[in-house]
Amino acid sequence: MKSIRLLLIAFAGTAVMASVAFANPGMLPAHSGYPMAETKSPVDGTRTSHDAGQMNAVGSKASMAAASTADASAMETASDPNRQRIKASQGAGRLPEVEGALNRVDVNPGGAMSTVIK
Repeated sequence: MKSIRLLLIAFAGTAVMASVAFANPGMLPAHSGYPMAETKSPVDGTRTSHDAGQMNAVGSKASMAAASTADASAMETASDPNRQRIKASQGAGRLPEVEGALNRVDVNPGGAMSTVIK
């Protein structure tokens, strides 16, 4: 029993290490950079950033970018043409008044003669 557990732990550890080793950094989302775009060392004056030229998103720019990340998925775009026919609600548990004819449901759409199984 212990050998099976050790084998499963070793397999899981190998899978985790392989997933880290073969991770694709190209699949990561792009970002606007870190706040050290034009910093210089006070000692020798060389650049201290690795992403020169990328500016940090600060202030209203960062707020607007963060607020608009989920706009498309948060919008409710489903529409039902029958909803537009409603003129007035009758209250809880009652059907509303609608424009045009009421929707009729065929009680026996399949043409079955009986629901009793013989």
